[in-house]
Amino acid sequence: MLAASTTTLPLFLALSACGGPDPLAGPPPLSADVRALLRAVTAEQNLISLYKRTVAVYSALAPALTPLLADHEAHLAQLRARIIEPPGKTVSTKVTSRPAIPGTRAAALAQLRTAEQAASSAQLRRLAGASPSLAQLYASIATSEATHVTVLDNGSSH
Repeated sequence: MLAASTTTLPLFLALSACGGPDPLAGPPPLSADVRALLRAVTAEQNLISLYKRTVAVYSALAPALTPLLADHEAHLAQLRARIIEPPGKTVSTKVTSRPAIPGTRAAALAQLRTAEQAASSAQLRRLAGASPSLAQLYASIATSEATHVTVLDNGSSH
């Protein structure tokens, strides 16, 4: 028994080193789904910031824009709920895009329309290769953002 264990131990150690993750190598790289999800979170944060800053400059738009802002806050909550944060770590809440708010109401609405169109297109691009549940979420958000374009079109004619 002792002879078998001295020859088996090096073989066991060699095999066990090949099969599992190396705890000293650090965390594994993020999956494509997680990277796409984090990009979607950042995009929603940027839209929320744009809406809030637009309302701050054009307070008369608040009644029309507040429901759209609430939709984006709900989108963000749904996206963030899909992320499992390791203990002691949180998903960034950093806004990465802060375009200037245009000098006219019509231009500000046009900026929001363009941002919504871009956001909807980005969500649709995320569908390729996404897990079924994430694809469903991205499609739902893309649809919502596309309807926002219509609402913003109606808002610019007043």
